[in-house]
Amino acid sequence: MGGARLGGTGGPGRRTLALIVAVLASATLFAGGQAVAAARLGGAGAPSAVGQAAGGIISTVAGGVGGPASGTKVALSPCDVAFAHGHLLIAEATRRAGAVREMSPGSSLLTTPAGTHAFGPVGDGGAATAASLNSCGVTADSSGNLVIASGNIWVVAKRTGTFYGQAMTAGDIYTVAGNGTFGFSGDGGPATSAALFSPSSVQVDHAGNLVIADLDNFRIRVVAESTGTFYGQAMTAGDIYTVAGDGVEGFSGDGGPATGAELDSAARVTVDPAGNLVISDTGNCRVRVVAESTGRLYGQPMTAGDIYTVAGDGTCNFSGDGGPATSAGMDQSGVAVDSAGNLVISDSGSCRVRVVAESTGRLYGQSMTAGDIYTVAGDGTCKFSGDGGPATSAGLRPGGVALGPARNLVPGGVALDPAGNLVIADGGDNRVRVVAEKHGTFYGKTMTVGDIYTIAGTGHPFGYSGNGGPATRAELSGTQGVAVSPAGNLVIGDTRNNQRFRVAAATSGTFYGIKMTHGNIYTVAGNGKVGFSGNGTLAIRAKLQGDGEVTVDSAGNLVINDNFRIRVIAARAGTFYGRAMKAGAIYTVAGDGQPAFSGDFGPATSAGMNPGGVALDPAGNLVIADHGNNRIRVVAERRGTFYGIKMIAGLIYTVAGNGGVEFSGDGGPATHATLWNPVTVAVDPAGNLVIADSLNSRIRVVAKRTGTFYGQAMTAGDIYTVAGNGVVGFSGDGGPATSAEFNFAAGTVADPAGNLVIADSLNSRIRVVAETTGTFYGQAMTAGNIYTVAGNGTIGFSGDGGRAASAELYNPVAVATNAAGDLMIADGKNGRIRMVTR
Repeated sequence: MGGARLGGTGGPGRRTLALIVAVLASATLFAGGQAVAAARLGGAGAPSAVGQAAGGIISTVAGGVGGPASGTKVALSPCDVAFAHGHLLIAEATRRAGAVREMSPGSSLLTTPAGTHAFGPVGDGGAATAASLNSCGVTADSSGNLVIASGNIWVVAKRTGTFYGQAMTAGDIYTVAGNGTFGFSGDGGPATSAALFSPSSVQVDHAGNLVIADLDNFRIRVVAESTGTFYGQAMTAGDIYTVAGDGVEGFSGDGGPATGAELDSAARVTVDPAGNLVISDTGNCRVRVVAESTGRLYGQPMTAGDIYTVAGDGTCNFSGDGGPATSAGMDQSGVAVDSAGNLVISDSGSCRVRVVAESTGRLYGQSMTAGDIYTVAGDGTCKFSGDGGPATSAGLRPGGVALGPARNLVPGGVALDPAGNLVIADGGDNRVRVVAEKHGTFYGKTMTVGDIYTIAGTGHPFGYSGNGGPATRAELSGTQGVAVSPAGNLVIGDTRNNQRFRVAAATSGTFYGIKMTHGNIYTVAGNGKVGFSGNGTLAIRAKLQGDGEVTVDSAGNLVINDNFRIRVIAARAGTFYGRAMKAGAIYTVAGDGQPAFSGDFGPATSAGMNPGGVALDPAGNLVIADHGNNRIRVVAERRGTFYGIKMIAGLIYTVAGNGGVEFSGDGGPATHATLWNPVTVAVDPAGNLVIADSLNSRIRVVAKRTGTFYGQAMTAGDIYTVAGNGVVGFSGDGGPATSAEFNFAAGTVADPAGNLVIADSLNSRIRVVAETTGTFYGQAMTAGNIYTVAGNGTIGFSGDGGRAASAELYNPVAVATNAAGDLMIADGKNGRIRMVTR
């Protein structure tokens, strides 16, 4: 059964608008995180990672940040780059969570040593690949440990040993500065007891000390690696000290002690070859230096411990190229220093990268004069262009994402690799790009001096990778739908990856016209371009624009919601829904592309509809949640009487809902009832229709025949509430389902035992209404009562390998069951498919 279409019409009123706003907010989905456990994809005979006996255990079966892959085939949201120990480090951050990526100049392969892209705990002392990070600051220390600014300052140990006064295990992540609270405290004491406020970058100086841009404290702070005197202060190993900034937002102090100066959003700090601190004082539109020793630096006499402006005149615009750097206008967000001491500035506001020359000569393909400033990349057009040509003629947007609770920044990282090439975090274009310093082959590409090249990133901020490889290493984005085919294959609506549908194969074979290997993932529909095309042609060449809803019929065909239509991707050649179909091709079987309600009692392909979820009943009829029109409709597979209505094959009929909104009609004919945004529909083992009446906060049933279902006496064709009391919230676990509260029931399915499984999306839980008394998903249940079987109500990603009810989910939007009765969950904002064992 597919997931919910989040949003849509719901009628007037403040309650409607509030719910729709919440649901639309929940639909902003990003690429998922590192998979931490493999598991059975479904179907008989497939191996299980968690074991049949371990009911209620949760694991990831598809989705993650991806395994090693060509950098230009992986979606990125880069906002900082650094170079250390022969590897390029890329910090990714999004509006929810990011990761740290790594690649070598001799290879185009990208790996992920830290981060999951999923929201959740960092996991102090645990594996870095399972940590939730959101960082625009990354570097490596002299031991090869990763150092990351992400709320606190974290270290990922390269090897087992003692670092920063802590025993560490290789591959695990540890806090070395920050106590997890926002604020300013702790100077002169242990760094792990200090409060930081949005640290945005971190560097390691020549003595091994950590230098932190403590952004919203308007300070630069240092964690001493050893006891000694640094930056004019006596320091004790492991303690933290302010070395620049007085905590007041503003501009002052040039020529005097750095600790008495005002800074404004000092987003980046680096250390030059002489040990001076170079600060990107972003809010002041200047680059400033704290001198490590007394002497002439950057063309100025400087005194150790004092602060000086070396670039920027305080005007936040573009000006001054070819003249003195201190007279130039800039709107910068990042700075690096090359091996010759030249300043390399990410001038994000002007969409350029600029250089302040340390000495007169030819640099970056240009003649430069010491102390003057020059553009070396970007033509000022803030868009992507120019790959393979001169860097100064290229369009770029060196920047990233929002950072810090107090302000929005556009961090833009720049770095120099060992060959002298300039590496740019072109965050606005979701790429990492290189300006070649000389002719040669770098990052798997042949480059010409002065030209610019993309080395990582597809240009999309959402993760799409892994086709043909293991499903647990693939990147998914916006998993809005999930279903299991008769062959046990997992079918995924990978919505935010430009409307693709992907299959994780449970067994090796040919499916949808594509040869597949057990455990690997394949795109079966959608060419990555949004639109409508492809009827009668291969589905992988079609343009799609739907919401990721997907179900699978008894023949294994995929049935999807697309462009206000219902379309079918044929599993094999044959005649389905009255049409001859070719394997792997796509066909419209209902809907004319218009969202308004029309066409009842006529051909389904001429009907207007605004569909959400789709199901197949035991007779093979298509059952459509026409949520935008507040109806449930049926396309008859053959002539007969269904749901009390005489039907003709290929025609469409309303079987529930009268088009009105709000709530009415329980206990009477379903066609007289009002529904409110019924986003999905399922068919239970008895053939009853189960409706997620989302904005009414109820699950309702249309009886297939007269009898007792879900503890209620029902009459054929009538409608009844079986879960939910109509109040938005969370309550009722362990008691009668009809007394429970939901917060947007986005999807529902009936499991093989007849229990109703509900994606309680905005409560970040999966809940079950028991059809009979017994033990299900590791819990004892009473018939008619409701229970949470996955999700603890805290949004995030955690819990793989443990009890599902203790795990964190993030707006799950769809549920399905496999042949073994395990639950498959589209964990929407985590970009994963997760399994709960029966």
